[in-house]
Amino acid sequence: MREVYPGIYVITEKGRLGGLKPAVNIYVITGSNGLIFDAGYGTAGDVKHFIKEYQSIIRLCKDRGRPCTISRILSSHMHPDHFAGLKKIRDQLGISVLLTEKMASLVVSRKTYVASYDNEKLFSDAVNNHFYRKYMIPVLQKIGDIFYSCLYGINFIPDPDMIIDDDTEIDVNGEKWRIFPSPGHASEHISLYDPKRGVLFAGDNVLRTITPWLGPPKSDLEAYIRSLKELRVLPKLQVIFAAHGSPVVDPKKRIQEIIDWRMERLDHVRAIVMKYGRIGVTMKNIIAEIYPGINFIRHMMARGWVELSLQFLENNGEIISRVGKGTVKFFYPAAGKAPAGNENHL
Repeated sequence: MREVYPGIYVITEKGRLGGLKPAVNIYVITGSNGLIFDAGYGTAGDVKHFIKEYQSIIRLCKDRGRPCTISRILSSHMHPDHFAGLKKIRDQLGISVLLTEKMASLVVSRKTYVASYDNEKLFSDAVNNHFYRKYMIPVLQKIGDIFYSCLYGINFIPDPDMIIDDDTEIDVNGEKWRIFPSPGHASEHISLYDPKRGVLFAGDNVLRTITPWLGPPKSDLEAYIRSLKELRVLPKLQVIFAAHGSPVVDPKKRIQEIIDWRMERLDHVRAIVMKYGRIGVTMKNIIAEIYPGINFIRHMMARGWVELSLQFLENNGEIISRVGKGTVKFFYPAAGKAPAGNENHL
């Protein structure tokens, strides 16, 4: 636990298993009418760590003679490292859970949550055998669901205490802070902004040292770039508190770096499809060209942003796709003419 800004503290839950469970930040905004932003993991150990650090913040405020009344918790989005702790934190602290309507619809139950991120095309280029596609992949997906549920300690919230609009104002310590949609990393993603001090809680959209993960079905490259551009022009923007890692102290520069990187990656995918032209190229081959010599697991992890880039290019009419022999191929047709056959959009 540390104070990252006057009256604002961060509690970091340690990561495990590398990128499978990264370290994650939970922010405690203290004051006469404070707020907790993001909820972290929901395992017994993670919640116990949060409660211990939270109580230390309460004692510190008391020792300093500062008010610390916190009755609400709000998540930036519904990826498990940001909502899984909601239920247990509410149960142990007696505070209210605030969710937008989009968020609430996703975490009513395991069924609705799984449906929100289930991507049936995940193995489409990696596995061509019909038997494995029809019978084995659903089993593997179920095992993966159970594994991640246990790893993250996922608990669902069928009964949030308040459902709010995703574009609204909220009172924090007697001042109006802005909540607004910032989709891209996730369709339901929101940001929280203090316009008086220029303090932005950007969730996973802006990280200081790494490029935020993007992948279907909840991510959207075009929406992400649009959100970043909107964040970049926020008046008085001074500092960004990210869901992972340390604060971003030169926010406009960092936002532009992320935009430039995403555009560079998009150019790379476009160039590969152009090289194959009307012959066409599969997702698997595109990833292999971008990451030569990298193992299967790394290729699967990279697939998300590559697929979103292809989706972006196809939506903008630069490339087209066709399904044939159980896989999808992407084409850069000469003079804008499509190759023969049916077009299928991602």
